[in-house]
Amino acid sequence: MRVESIIWDMTYACPLRCHHCYSESGRRPAVSRREDVLRIAEEIARVKPRGVALSGGEPLLAPGWEEAVQRLREAGLPVGLYTSGWIMDEALARRLADTFARVCVSVDGGRARTHDMIRGRVGSFERAMAALELLARERRERVARGEPCYALGVEMTVMRSNLAETELLVRELSGRFPGLGAIQLGMVVPSGLAAEEDFEERELLTNEEGQALLADEARLATLASHGVRVGVSDVRSFYVQGEPGAPRLLFAHLEPDGRLRAFETCEAKVGSVLEEPFEVLWERALAWRGEPFVVEQYASIRTMRDWARAARALDQRYGSAEDVARIARRTWRPKASGM
Repeated sequence: MRVESIIWDMTYACPLRCHHCYSESGRRPAVSRREDVLRIAEEIARVKPRGVALSGGEPLLAPGWEEAVQRLREAGLPVGLYTSGWIMDEALARRLADTFARVCVSVDGGRARTHDMIRGRVGSFERAMAALELLARERRERVARGEPCYALGVEMTVMRSNLAETELLVRELSGRFPGLGAIQLGMVVPSGLAAEEDFEERELLTNEEGQALLADEARLATLASHGVRVGVSDVRSFYVQGEPGAPRLLFAHLEPDGRLRAFETCEAKVGSVLEEPFEVLWERALAWRGEPFVVEQYASIRTMRDWARAARALDQRYGSAEDVARIARRTWRPKASGM
């Protein structure tokens, strides 16, 4: 069964400390080495998924990221980038225009105070705004010259702290950045730090809040200017898969050391593409999704809180000794530092 797309966390290096971080980036070793980055890119190019999304951490801090993306492009693969915008400058914006099909900046609040609290670092909102200004200008100029350029988007991870700011974010960003193409609002997924019990209690949306956000999509879309598209992601597609209850989404998630996750929102790993062919690991991942305990956990999910509970159970059972030890050390601190 062919994988549709690959999400590749290129590095765990990150200047931010997002309190919902799915990968705990910035709090664990970055692990990326240039030679491994290029080898992973070669393996992805060989497999030829329909698309590749680079995440992290901050992918632009990974050694050899530009060479890796060029290799993927040479294989005919569209490559997207998710970035905080923290390290963006004019030269980097030009390099991104030469390499990526899509660039998405993460903005998690309509106000600086909210965004900075969620992202864990004072000044991160202003850096994201500065990055969007540079990226939008680069896109406008290239389009005016008839040159190809990335599609530019914003992604907001919606939780209780910023739920009331979705309208503000749509109005402000669509009006402020001509050249921006889309704003995607996605409910926070209970994975990584966002699966912790404290986070679940304080920030995870209820089913009712999630349904209300989905129902608000059409209204929010009418608030956007300059033709910016607005969408709301229904994250329930991660677990609502019908009988027998096992998740079957056909995309793969690679960690910085080449290990393939058995499923996107779980710590279970099935091996590394640096040691075994992707196809072997992919079959192993699909088999994992049908294991009785996995099926039992996913079949039991009815609410977002059920999902958080299932995520914790799966991580404890299938995570490595290193994963389990890291989980035991977690603390949830929703405040921005002045680093």
